[in-house]
Amino acid sequence: MLFAALYRLFAPRRALLFLLTLLLLGAGLTGLTRLEVREDIESMLPDDTSRVADDFRRLQQAPFARKVLISLHGSQITSTATLLEAADGLAAALSSEYFSRAATGPAMLENNRLPDWLETNLPLLLGADDRQRIADELTPERVRGRLETDYQRMLSPEGWLLKGGIRRDPLELRNLGLDKLRFVNPIAKTRLHNGHFLSSDGRSALIIADSSVAITDSGGGARMLEQFRQAADGVLPKGIEASLVSGHAYTVANAEAIQRDLFVVLTASTLGLAVLFMLFLRSWRSLFVFLVPVSVVGLAAVAVSWCYPAVSGVTLGFGAVLLGIAVDYGLHVYFVLRQGDEEPEIALGRISRPVLFGALTTLAGFAVLLTSSLPGQRQLAIFAMTGITSALLLALIVLPHLVVPGWRPTPRRLYQSLAVEPRRKSGLLLLLWLAILVGCSWKVAEVPINGDLRSLSLIPAELLASEHELQQTWGNLRSLAMVFAEGGTLQEALAANDMLFELLRRELPEAPVVSLAPLLPAATTQANNLRHWREFWEQRGEATRRLLREAGAERGFATAAFDPFFAGLQRQPEPVTVATLRQVGLGDLLDALLLDQGEKVQLVTLVPDTPEVAALFTADAALPPGIHLVSQARFGREVGNAIRADFMQFLTLAGGAVLIMVSLLLRRPGKILLALLPVATGLVVMLGTMGWLGMEFNLFNIVATILVIGLGVDYGIFMVCLDDPGEDKATRRAVLVAGMTTLVGFGALVFAQHPALHSIGATVLLGIGGAVPTALLVVPALRRERR
Repeated sequence: MLFAALYRLFAPRRALLFLLTLLLLGAGLTGLTRLEVREDIESMLPDDTSRVADDFRRLQQAPFARKVLISLHGSQITSTATLLEAADGLAAALSSEYFSRAATGPAMLENNRLPDWLETNLPLLLGADDRQRIADELTPERVRGRLETDYQRMLSPEGWLLKGGIRRDPLELRNLGLDKLRFVNPIAKTRLHNGHFLSSDGRSALIIADSSVAITDSGGGARMLEQFRQAADGVLPKGIEASLVSGHAYTVANAEAIQRDLFVVLTASTLGLAVLFMLFLRSWRSLFVFLVPVSVVGLAAVAVSWCYPAVSGVTLGFGAVLLGIAVDYGLHVYFVLRQGDEEPEIALGRISRPVLFGALTTLAGFAVLLTSSLPGQRQLAIFAMTGITSALLLALIVLPHLVVPGWRPTPRRLYQSLAVEPRRKSGLLLLLWLAILVGCSWKVAEVPINGDLRSLSLIPAELLASEHELQQTWGNLRSLAMVFAEGGTLQEALAANDMLFELLRRELPEAPVVSLAPLLPAATTQANNLRHWREFWEQRGEATRRLLREAGAERGFATAAFDPFFAGLQRQPEPVTVATLRQVGLGDLLDALLLDQGEKVQLVTLVPDTPEVAALFTADAALPPGIHLVSQARFGREVGNAIRADFMQFLTLAGGAVLIMVSLLLRRPGKILLALLPVATGLVVMLGTMGWLGMEFNLFNIVATILVIGLGVDYGIFMVCLDDPGEDKATRRAVLVAGMTTLVGFGALVFAQHPALHSIGATVLLGIGGAVPTALLVVPALRRERR
């Protein structure tokens, strides 16, 4: 009788109660205007220490995930020169405010020191396979063939320029060093033309740009994309088009979709609720019932902002659902008070118990989401729990003072058309209900689980086409698998990276691999290479000298012609370091593949995302320490497994909490089972229909399941309490209108374009669509059968 006592307490002090309420709601609305809203999908990704969360953090470090890729496409009559000139023009026109660097070709080609550096450091870079290749070349036949080639080159017009190089390297060992560069080319379908990235068909050019705008910054991303469009329109000649692909484009597309959906969904749900109120309540005082859920949205959003620096746009989109949930408690209070055949405090005391337990079951369901590893799901839990608690308190404490007793019934014809009591057709009704349950149960286990995070984001057709065209023209730049080699220090990470590279070359010799290992081995690897290099030439040096003299003499080379070559074999090169690679123009490559995080160092190797690669890195594989594979395909499977595990965990916890609450309220097994019937039916209908329609289960459908559990049991509780002695038709009317308001709230989400909001709306609409008819029709029918 707590709320009856509160009613008596505030009855003579209503002005004070209304003032405090207005101040509280005003504070919520004020805080709502100051919210920082994020529209990206990051809030729906794990932030704990699980493997899925760890893999996602690694995926964010993918080299091309942080780049802006601009592909220029010419027509069939566009010349290569025109295309490359347009690429240079566009790169120069990109504003430095948004694009910190725009490269039309490899930076290493801008540094002429690279070839000489490779030649000088061969002793440190060449491994056992390379030395075997040299040994295979040291036969008389091949040496004579090589010198013959050198001789013909010296007879050419530019021969006098080649003389020094031939004397230093008559066997062209430098090619072994240049061959290492193929392992640092991540753009598979490209050829270099005058220092530019050119597609294999010669009709496309590529610009790789860095941006100072964070990928999650939707406002900055929108301005960056607009500047790109202006630059392209201003400098590109007719017949050349440019398309941009980057994480910014996805963020902006999702932000615009969520902003549009927030307006559409909240407007549709508000108008829908208004129509229902006009049809069923027909009193200006019902406006106060309508204002209960509207006023708590601000409080719920502010509560989330106290726990998180930025609120997800998906969470705010959930406001439409909250409107449909929170209005239920006010409806029950309104109908019982407007009946007017008993004192308000007595009526309030009678209805407060089922209302309170109904709210507690819903809160218990949402509380389960607080254990989620996804910040977005935790935000939804805080948002919903705050809103429901606020709506409950407003409905039981404030609303009774705004509703004047006196029943104005809903027009009988309208009510009867929506909520007839099937006294004579109970058997047919139960048979139909059983048939639906059996049909849906048949497909429950066949609902596919989708762990692909891209499916949770909106991808416009234009952006999807640009991504596909990029892959067709330049290869899968943004979807390569990554293998991380980690260590506490740089040298530990480099050593692990060397072992990884050897493993890949041995097990997958034909796979295209992008790795720093060929150009930046660990210090111990460099020392071993140098030692074996010296041993190699100590064993073969004199024989090679005699062979070159004899073969050279046949072609007129002087006896001392190749002394510079043998002198070079004795040089002691300085160790290869990160600094030396930057000096020769490989800084961009280092920034992409070397990640120094202070407490640990990571080196990234790019490999194809294929089953063969995945099989090499299974959990039971004998891998070097510090090696970890991350791929989008494997990550999708991991997320799918996590969804499956979370679903079972949340379902168990929520179901257990609801069962405890219902047992405490109803106590009798028969009533408990009847109260849980709408929940069970709603879940079976939701999952079964998804199975029949081929709808996929994703992260947001976990939230949908919690909603069906919490709301379905509310309807069951009220309908079971309805048939207790002393109750009347007010509760039945309240359940009918409450169910319809909930359907309106969820139905509004179906109009959302963003997959996350649409997914919640569509699936919960199915579940509540099964729970409400069960509560209104099946539960009363079963109660009559039991009697």
